Amino acid sequence: MENAQRPTMRSRKLGQRLRAIREDRGLTLQKAARLLNRTPSSLSKLETGKRGIRRPALEHMLDRYEISDPDERQALFDLARDSGKKGWWLRYEGKIAPSMLDYISIEAEATSSRTFQLHLIPGLLQTEDYARAVIGSTISMGDPHDVEGLTELRMRRQQILYRDAPLRLWAILSEAALYQQFGGVEVMRRQLQRLLDMAALSNVTLQLLPFTAGAHPGHNGSFTTLATEDLSVVLVENQTAGWYLEDLADIRYHDVVFDHLRAAALAPSDSIAMIERLVSAP
Repeated sequence: MENAQRPTMRSRKLGQRLRAIREDRGLTLQKAARLLNRTPSSLSKLETGKRGIRRPALEHMLDRYEISDPDERQALFDLARDSGKKGWWLRYEGKIAPSMLDYISIEAEATSSRTFQLHLIPGLLQTEDYARAVIGSTISMGDPHDVEGLTELRMRRQQILYRDAPLRLWAILSEAALYQQFGGVEVMRRQLQRLLDMAALSNVTLQLLPFTAGAHPGHNGSFTTLATEDLSVVLVENQTAGWYLEDLADIRYHDVVFDHLRAAALAPSDSIAMIERLVSAP
């Protein structure tokens, strides 16, 4: 029996391919479930990356779907094998929100990320002191937050910017994020210097959306798109939860919004100059 799992980019990719195969054959979820002797619920979870599948069950599925090409079958077998690999972030299970655990698992496998932030410095660009201040400001309605543990987790996530094939990050920050003083004046000064250091990396692009840009399409809130070469997921959040948008229309919408924000923002060189002025200000 296949087990429930946290979606990863690989499991989502496997599910996406299996769904495409099913739809190419004109099968509804219910008809495919009957063909495979599964429940529609279990098939849906497989197609959304929330359930793994062992090789014998996958072989049976591909046989019933009449997939005979050996290369295509092997590619799907490889995805199924890799989708269940355990990540370092699972040590934090039970300590952070499930949506955050899902986010980290997807982020760890993404090749690129585009983020727009209204009020905060993106987590991947935060200093330890700034991160600690942000995490410490969050209201808990239950047990107190493990501020130090969550700060350590955030710092660990940043390693994806330095790995052999680093994440390509494009970040657009509202000018407001530069002035909201999490941790105080000196913490913010060091955080702004950190932005300058990170913007110097070849895989990081940083832009500022100045107050003078006026009305803009990102006013409804921050969002982040995580992507591989052929799969994208958009994360939007509120105070208590995060949602993953995977429909093509939703992804295209956020891509268009990001492109408009990119056009309205300062050029990277002008953004850096603006931060430099803030860092050197008395």
